[in-house]
Amino acid sequence: MIIIDKVVKTAVLLGLFDGVHVGHQAALEALRETGAGEKIVYTFRSSEVDTKGHRSFVLTDAEKEQKLKEYGADRVYFADFATVRDTSPEDFVKNTLKGEFGADIVLSGENFRFGKNASGDAERLEKLCEECGIESKIVELVHVGGETVSTTRIRSLIENGEMAEANELLGYKYFFEGYVAHGMSLGREMGIRTVNIPLTPKKVVPKFGVYSSDVTVIPTGEVFKGISNVGVKPTVSDSGEIGLETHILGDVGDLYGMDIKVELRRFYRDEKKFSGIEELTATINKDIDKRREED
Repeated sequence: MIIIDKVVKTAVLLGLFDGVHVGHQAALEALRETGAGEKIVYTFRSSEVDTKGHRSFVLTDAEKEQKLKEYGADRVYFADFATVRDTSPEDFVKNTLKGEFGADIVLSGENFRFGKNASGDAERLEKLCEECGIESKIVELVHVGGETVSTTRIRSLIENGEMAEANELLGYKYFFEGYVAHGMSLGREMGIRTVNIPLTPKKVVPKFGVYSSDVTVIPTGEVFKGISNVGVKPTVSDSGEIGLETHILGDVGDLYGMDIKVELRRFYRDEKKFSGIEELTATINKDIDKRREED
């Protein structure tokens, strides 16, 4: 590791950051600590990179950019993966980092790979940066529960409904944002009013079931407790359409036409087909009581 002993005008952090999880946040903290006048994250759109065959994402590219800036980036640069994938490690450091960005310091995780056929690693990055007069810093991987924090691990937890553990590794609660659309109005008839937002395309779909949730009304910033169902609502629908339906605890008024953010906290129970509306209503009321007691 090179000790920074000069004024840093431009710092560039390299990586995919497909979850902006606690491991990525450690790298962003290191970026902030450079004190650079401009702190840049050089990354790729997750949809353009073959991440071990996974085609679902923890964050959309827009959400990723927002999170990266939230944790300290001044600018997020999305490179064209198809254009740079065949660039040699030497050309990447000399022409892109030094030439295009004028980097004074470059940061990456210790498992970072770059260049044609991923032939460059963190040690080679350090050496090439030194040859170009660029300082460098390699950020160690973060481990939780004896395992490296990774987006692959988090994706698996979400798909298995292990939301509390997934959120611990994310450093924030897994969420969906969307426009409140009209549903079948069955909740109103049951005396349990709900709001529906579509699941964001290509985001990881959690295990079907009921979760405790936090709901933010985006235009006002108000936050309410909620219970959310992810699934196909088999008791009241046979369409097979997957959705996110949430009952909000408290008086929120009419939310139709507004954007809301639903953050999933803990898994309560599997989705199931009940014998009828009466049994469904009784079970939802038990879920509501449980959520009232949850911090």
